[in-house]
Amino acid sequence: MKRFVVNSDVPVGALDVPAWVMGVAKMLRDAKIENVKFNTAYCCTSDRKVIAEFEGPDKETVNSALKRLSMPFTLVMEATKIEG
Repeated sequence: MKRFVVNSDVPVGALDVPAWVMGVAKMLRDAKIENVKFNTAYCCTSDRKVIAEFEGPDKETVNSALKRLSMPFTLVMEATKIEG
């Protein structure tokens, strides 16, 4: 599976940012989306911004899954993990 980094804005009125992000994995399971996996996220709570990492077969599949969940996102990029 490939890795994708997703830039997202947490909707106003949603749960607090960390709680909203933690719900993404459950939303994927509840929607029976099996080919996209949520890995981790970095949150900027004051700006209600999230950078999340997902795994999936391709960018279009990740885009489609996020749209199906009604998850707002501004950008999905295929990424390579580099460890130092």
